[in-house]
Amino acid sequence: MERTANLKLPYIAPSQAQKHVTHNEAIRALDALVHLTAINRTTTTPPETNNEGDCYIISAPATGLWEYREGQIAAWQDGAWAFFAPLEGWTVWVENEKGFVVFHQKNWIRNEINTNPVSRLGVEATADDTNRLCVKSPASLFDHAGAGHQIKINKADDNQAASLLFQSNYQGRAEMGTMWGRDFRIKTSADGAKWFEAMVVDSATGLARFPTGIAHATTGKRQSGLILLPVWAGTPTIYEAATVPSTANILSVSANLINLNKNDATAIFAMSMRNAAMIRIWNVTRSPAQSAWVKWDTAADQLQVSNPEHIKQWLKNDVIRITDPVTNTIAIDISPFMQKAFGTVFAQDGVLLNTNLTGDMTLLCNEQSPVSSSNLVYFKGDEKRRFTVTGVYG
Repeated sequence: MERTANLKLPYIAPSQAQKHVTHNEAIRALDALVHLTAINRTTTTPPETNNEGDCYIISAPATGLWEYREGQIAAWQDGAWAFFAPLEGWTVWVENEKGFVVFHQKNWIRNEINTNPVSRLGVEATADDTNRLCVKSPASLFDHAGAGHQIKINKADDNQAASLLFQSNYQGRAEMGTMWGRDFRIKTSADGAKWFEAMVVDSATGLARFPTGIAHATTGKRQSGLILLPVWAGTPTIYEAATVPSTANILSVSANLINLNKNDATAIFAMSMRNAAMIRIWNVTRSPAQSAWVKWDTAADQLQVSNPEHIKQWLKNDVIRITDPVTNTIAIDISPFMQKAFGTVFAQDGVLLNTNLTGDMTLLCNEQSPVSSSNLVYFKGDEKRRFTVTGVYG
């Protein structure tokens, strides 16, 4: 071999005379090609005036002494042009472009130094498939570029989540955004598992709701406001004493339905309660007594159970009643009425009721219903009055 494989530098032959000529040729090539800098890559004709060491990437169409040497590197050395044919991967700093170009597939292309795109980016941290951008820093600044600045969080559709999650020791403590819908929500958690919705802003109206209530600034106690029923909602009855004895016998059990003897449903529900309330019934044939939550919204003598698992052991001729065998109270869930009147169910602090005998009264509600998001309303087991809802505290 007479020349090196990559830079084509000449070897000195063992018996060669004037070895310094070959050596100097190699030195000149190294001087031109190592840390190579070109003035530009747009010149097609050799400049008339040059400084020692000037380099160009010859552009097409080359003319004069550069003819047929397009793409080669021309270096002015010792008063003459030396030409070097580039190999794949050679990199040159081009002065007028203030950037690098690389020789790839017989062309010089600009070697952009950027991160667009990269699959992951970690700053003092390791990014992964989920957290593809990961930053570990005391603070992060997103500055403006001449005017304002927006941070955008986009989701595929309304059924996904777009939110900011605030964590402590990698456990969620607060979240805000459009989670699973279009409404803007803020929710909080003490352990990252159980969450409370603090605020919901309706996307269509801009109205804000506070599902868990608002606390007084000084006392920290929860405040309530009276929500009067819309006129169209009427005055739904949530409890009225049955007109026949308050026990009934089961005729049969089928999935989530309890079938009763003819007219026995009225021993549990007054006709006026239909579609407004659920009531807790007790199977006193079982020992100890077993309970289930039911509503009456069918035409037949049937009660629909909220959870079929609660009545799997119930049989024909079992006796049911509405009073708790231990406390002698009647438990009412008013979520069906709330859904129709307000379009949502929430944990009310109390209800404003009108009775058919004594006028208006307020009942406090502080026990969560096991079958809905509302709180339970309790009446005494011997209550004979009819109660209609005028308003709800919440």
